[in-house]
This record gives sequence, C-alpha cells and structure tokens, in this order.
Amino acid sequence: MYKNKDVFLTGFALFAMLFGAGNLIFPPMLGYETNSTWLITIIAFVITGVGFPFLGIISVSIVGNNMDDFANRVSPIFSKIFAIISILTIGPMLAIPRTGATAYEITFLYNGLDSPIYKYAYLILYFAIVILFSLRASKVIDRVGKILTPILLILLILIIIKGIFATDLYINSDTYPHAFKRGFLEGYQTMDTIASIAYAGIILKSIKNGRNLDRKQEFSFLIKAGLVAIGSLAIIYIGFAFIGAKMHSVLVTEDKIELLVKMTSHLLGKYGTIILAVCVAGACLTTAIGLVATVGEYFSNITKVKYETIVILTVFSSFLLSILGVESIIKIAVPILVLIYPVIISLIILNIFHKYIVNDNIYKGVVLFTGIVGLIEALQVLNLKNDTITSIYEILPFSDFGLTWLLPGILGFIIFSFLKKKKK
Repeated sequence: MYKNKDVFLTGFALFAMLFGAGNLIFPPMLGYETNSTWLITIIAFVITGVGFPFLGIISVSIVGNNMDDFANRVSPIFSKIFAIISILTIGPMLAIPRTGATAYEITFLYNGLDSPIYKYAYLILYFAIVILFSLRASKVIDRVGKILTPILLILLILIIIKGIFATDLYINSDTYPHAFKRGFLEGYQTMDTIASIAYAGIILKSIKNGRNLDRKQEFSFLIKAGLVAIGSLAIIYIGFAFIGAKMHSVLVTEDKIELLVKMTSHLLGKYGTIILAVCVAGACLTTAIGLVATVGEYFSNITKVKYETIVILTVFSSFLLSILGVESIIKIAVPILVLIYPVIISLIILNIFHKYIVNDNIYKGVVLFTGIVGLIEALQVLNLKNDTITSIYEILPFSDFGLTWLLPGILGFIIFSFLKKKKK
C-alpha cells in the first residue's frame, strides 16, 4: 500500500510541474476584464487549465506509460508526429521562451528597470543558468525549487486573503459577452494539457518507484495525487481571478504582468512585490530547466543527435523568442493552440473510454474532424478566411462556449464507426 504523506508529496510535485509560475499571469487579467462575470470565466479557465491536464495524465496511464502511447490508435506515425509537435510547443516554440520573458518582466520591467540593456543582460544570464543546469546533473536547482515553491504558495495565499478582505476594492457591475468562451480558450495558454501528456510518464514512474502496488492501487494513488494538485491550482486561479475583478477601483492597465505586479504591491507593499518577483523568477527557472531536459531527452532518443547539442539549440532558440516579450509570445501561441487543443482534448476523452471503443477508425474520424475545425479556427486567428468555409463554420453549435469542434467530433465518431476495422 501507500501512505497519505506520499500522496500529498506527489500531488504537490505535480502541482509545481503544472503551475510553472508563468500561468499566474492569466487569472487576474481574466477577472479584471470580465468584471461581474468573472466566476463563469474562471470556471471555464479551470476546465481547460486544470481539469483537462488531470484527465490527460489519467488517459496516458490507461493506454500506456508515456506520450508515445497517447495517440497510437490513430496511427503510430501520427502519434510520433503529434508527440514531436507537443514537445516543441511546451519547449522552444512557446513555453520555455515565455518563462524567460515572464521572469524578466516581473522582476525588472515593471519595477522601473526597463532599459534594453537590463533586458538582454537578464535574459542572457537566465538562459545561461538554464543551459548550465540542463547539461549538468545537479540537485541544486531541485532544492531551490523545493524552497521557493512553498514560499510562493504562502505568498499567493496571503495575496488572496488580503484581497478578499480589502475594503477599498470592488467588482465592476459590467458583464462580459461570451464569458465562458473567453475563459475556456484562455486556459489553452497554460499549455498544461499538452504538458500533462509529457509529464505523465514521470509521475507514473515516481508512483511505481520503490512501491509494490498492483494496477488498481497505482491508479488510486494517481487519482488522489492528481486531486491534490488540481485542487491547489483551482484555489489559486479562482482566488486571483476574484482579486483581479476587484482591481478596477485602483488600477487601469491592459498588461497581464503589470496587473499582477501592481496588484501585489497594492495588497502587500513593495517587499511583497520583491518576494513575488524572486519566487516567480525562481519557479520559471526551474520549469525552464525541466522543459529543456525533457526536450533534450526526447529528441536524443528518437534521433542520433546528442543530448547536449539539442539542449544548446533549444536554449538558444528559446532565448531569441523570449526577447519578443510575454504578450508577443502569447499572440504567437494562439493559432498554434487553437489548432492543437481540439485534437488533444478529443484524444483524452477517447483514451479514457478506450476499452469500450473497439474500432480504431473512430479515433481517426474524431481526430480528422476536430483537426479540420481547429485548422479553420487557427486560420481565422491569422485573418486567413474563406467566405464559404466561414459561413459553414458559423452555423456550428457551441461556438459561444469555445466548443465549435464538439459536434464535428461527434459526427466523426459516428461516421467512422461504420468503417470496418482492419483485421490484424
């Protein structure tokens, strides 16, 4: 059997992996912009930013042990391509550069040190540390993470408590159209659903390590640890969205990180902002090192390229993209994520019920139909529209909820279920 202490330790480890500090910038702005409809928005955000990552880990544990097993029933080739795209997304394309940009902006940019000299010096130092610890096995960075994560958690809870009881703050009565859709799509930006597929193998390995558990006990352990992680994430996201919704009375801004920094300064003073900056920067750093190592290990295993070479290329490309800044990286991410997420969410659901689905063609149909909708949405984000396709797309139901792909996915399921399964 296992102890409750082990469950909580694994749960908080998973929390730290998914939280990544950079995700903290989204809930306050969601609350700030959606005003009195903040609760609907943050519930939708929690579904895609917390719920689906949890289901992603469960789905991998059901169908196999790592991300290469995740999409195998579509086809082994598709599974490999999808895994590569996913690793690049949470690696040098989006997530790693955003950690550097977030760390810089929260520590320097919105504390008065906005000169390009500071920016380049900070990012060079940041990624130098990333490459150093990614190339050399060391427990130092793990220890730093284990110290900073609890401090950051305590600080976040203090901000939430102070914000709840702050008498000078109030929520604007304005409502936000399509509040659920806004939160649902913004949850894509955490990229945790994609990351959960990559992290699943690590979590499953840690559960099995040194424990004599049967399959049922392993699954029970995973569920309980996952609930600890997603419960902690949900509390923080909801709390920060609530405080963000109350900040209209003291702050006018359109920038996510500026809102977070000034919100903390208002509630905890200058020293609170400094502690937040140090903790978030440290958490971003540990996340970046973990992601670089994940990218290096994955591509060195499937290619003949050395781990060290991949790490250097990953860090260099991440440094170049981080120079663009957080808001620019988020804009680049939108079309990529609206293309990937309908497919990955569909596969998570199919994998959870995989033992009831005997025909692999169903997987192909669902992925094809949801992928087409994702592609159309990505092209719309890029303003590459076709009038005929757009008119068909606009009549699809559930678009107000960010679920335009749902009906096509169901149609793909039904149509392809009539195709005969190939005999092995």
